[in-house]
Amino acid sequence: MEVSNAEQLVSVWRAEGNALVAPNSVADTEWVVAAIFDSIPTPTPTLSLGADAARHLVTGLMEHRKARGRPVGHSIARRRINRILAQMNALPGINLQLIPEPVQSHRPTALPTSSRLFIAALAMKDLDRQLLAWSRATKTDNAWLLVLAIRLMTRLGMSERVMLGTLSQLTLAHIDKSHRTLAIPSSPDASGLDDGHYRIALPDSLWVPMRTIMTREKRRSPEAWLFDPDDAALALPLKQRRKQLRRRLTLTARQLVQDHQASLHHSISPINRWLKLTEACSYVAVISGTPPLWANLLRHYPLPTCTPTPLRLGQHNAHHYSPGSPLGRLPDRQSRHRPSERDGGVETQLPHTAEVDAAQVTVTHPTSATRPAGAHRINTDHLATDWRRQVKNILQKFLTETANISKKSVKAQKHNKRMQSLLEKYENQLDSLLGFSGHYPAWVLHFLYHKLRTDGRKISTAKTYLSRLTPLTLLFHDAILDMTDWDNEVVLELEIAAREGSRWSVSTLEAFRGSMREFIRFCQQYGLLEDVTLPKRKNNLTPSILRTRILSPDHMQTAWEELINRVPNGATDQMKALVMALGFYGGMRASEIEALTLSDVQFGASYESGISRCWIDILEGKTQSARRRIALHIMAPPSVIKQLEGWIEARRQSCSDIALADIALFGPRHSPDAYKRRYLITLVIDDMRYRLGEDIDFHGLRHAAVSWTLLRLHAAQNPGFADTLQHRHHWMFQPRVLQETLRYFCGAEGTDTLSRGTVLLHVAKWIGHRDPATLLENYAHTLGLIHSDILAPRRAKNR
Repeated sequence: MEVSNAEQLVSVWRAEGNALVAPNSVADTEWVVAAIFDSIPTPTPTLSLGADAARHLVTGLMEHRKARGRPVGHSIARRRINRILAQMNALPGINLQLIPEPVQSHRPTALPTSSRLFIAALAMKDLDRQLLAWSRATKTDNAWLLVLAIRLMTRLGMSERVMLGTLSQLTLAHIDKSHRTLAIPSSPDASGLDDGHYRIALPDSLWVPMRTIMTREKRRSPEAWLFDPDDAALALPLKQRRKQLRRRLTLTARQLVQDHQASLHHSISPINRWLKLTEACSYVAVISGTPPLWANLLRHYPLPTCTPTPLRLGQHNAHHYSPGSPLGRLPDRQSRHRPSERDGGVETQLPHTAEVDAAQVTVTHPTSATRPAGAHRINTDHLATDWRRQVKNILQKFLTETANISKKSVKAQKHNKRMQSLLEKYENQLDSLLGFSGHYPAWVLHFLYHKLRTDGRKISTAKTYLSRLTPLTLLFHDAILDMTDWDNEVVLELEIAAREGSRWSVSTLEAFRGSMREFIRFCQQYGLLEDVTLPKRKNNLTPSILRTRILSPDHMQTAWEELINRVPNGATDQMKALVMALGFYGGMRASEIEALTLSDVQFGASYESGISRCWIDILEGKTQSARRRIALHIMAPPSVIKQLEGWIEARRQSCSDIALADIALFGPRHSPDAYKRRYLITLVIDDMRYRLGEDIDFHGLRHAAVSWTLLRLHAAQNPGFADTLQHRHHWMFQPRVLQETLRYFCGAEGTDTLSRGTVLLHVAKWIGHRDPATLLENYAHTLGLIHSDILAPRRAKNR
């Protein structure tokens, strides 16, 4: 419904029960709306307002409130104006520009942020030293449980939530007694040992209480909960277990504080309650000397996930995981090999455009296995600076007009014609604004239409979906428009972008993930986003735990040698081997490899050994962070550089009359074009699955690249660490290679990078991430090994 004056609009909002016309807000709303309509001298088809006019409204509202004796500050007035403008933008025929709001950047610190917290942390550190003596002397029930709980927080840096989530799932099967390692569930609702875990060797301070509890409960079944007070507790759901544990810990901590105060003869008020105690625990690790990264790594869910493959030399079953051994082949899984549009297979269409409520996908057979060389990105330079807000306004107007058809539901057949007309109207508006079709906003529009028409959801529910799927920070991500290039990594980056500038609660984050999962599943029904693999848990977007079974250097070397053995330059097997190496050693995305041309590969002066230096330039990518230079001679063995030189020489000779920038690195012989994904990446993955096992995909090679690179960097800084690894004899762990790797990632800063703690930022830049957060949470599956080595006693490091 279109409105023509302020009184009509306010009356509509009153009928809807809008919060803008609540008793404490209605006066401001009436003044602002009247001022907007009065600023338009003559009736126009579209009510528009620029940023300057919106800023004048802020000044006017402040003067209006001051005249009424109820002054407000500039920031409050700006927020109120923006709320009103955003609500008006949801109406047809209205286009009002919002005022940009500054967002304070959050700068996290691992140290206490006040004198109160610092005093509490020191008191907690002192109390932590007395725990073992107290637990041996007291007769208090659950004393050893409390010691273990506190030390999980003070020594490993867990938050109370992660500590309770760990203890509520702990069984004897989670503990490897021979190696003193603990498998910590990576989520609070892990479904068992097959789910993701963070595996860490426990220091003495944690192993003593753990061993005591294990000894007392040694008659339990390996799968039984370790802390159940009675048989009835075994059947408790995890949420109830956490509540029960918290009650037991709170009561036991109360007794600990009383005993401690009696022995000291003075008050320990900074930590005299459970909440104060757990808050203080979070700072003990870092003030005790643990590096901030490792003091905070296990603070929030989801935790990083470690590979289940044993990598330590001393682990008795490690040799079983080498190629050709009983466990060396990656496990089989039911996989989908449905070709996507990029593969040259099916062509995706938006689901409701052919006819009313149709759910059909048009399938066309591929006519070519190739495409022109180089990267192909959607040009957004022509778009207005506020196109994201305009997109959101268009989608909101679709729901507003839908509400005019029916207040609650539009599922009935009688609404078919009007709803299809609205869908086409607003889809055309989006296409006209963005200049092409098949973009993210159009799929969101069809998703909302599907929820309203097929699922029969209420309009209020559709508005909730829209709010979750289109936060403005999400729309600022570089890859948001072109969905054909989405994979698990992009989905994770989108979640991070959506959270930027705001501190989402756990429930808000889970609601966003749930809505995004539904949207992804909807797209997959129509042949889009086939490269996105979602895990079993409903409110999680992290990559499938299948990728934590990373390839080892031995696996890579076995496949490499089988492919390049006695093959000439330009052979298909040589191409497959190089693509594998660029993923495993170079950490490149599949789309980046597809887009490479001969001009993107640069060879420099040779080493004394005769092997050339080799750099790969990624000039186009999903984000600005993806554009980078990779020193392949640092990351990959000399044999990879030698084979790449031979392949490029064969490509140059077969297309000698064409510029290097127009010749794809990987394409058919005598053709400068690039292979489409189905004839390159899919071909390589099929070969790897045949040789190494089903549980592998190309994105998993990037996970392996990050995981092994972090081990290389830690080994370079800690002599002797490499000797404890099963793969210590591989090229990547040789002393000279380790030092070259460290020197490369330190860059121009030199060893100052290590003291500043910025080396991980350089690793993130190498892999194509903006910051280390995504890399640590989702890509690195060897952090437990490094963490264990950092926490190990100094005498254990003198190997």
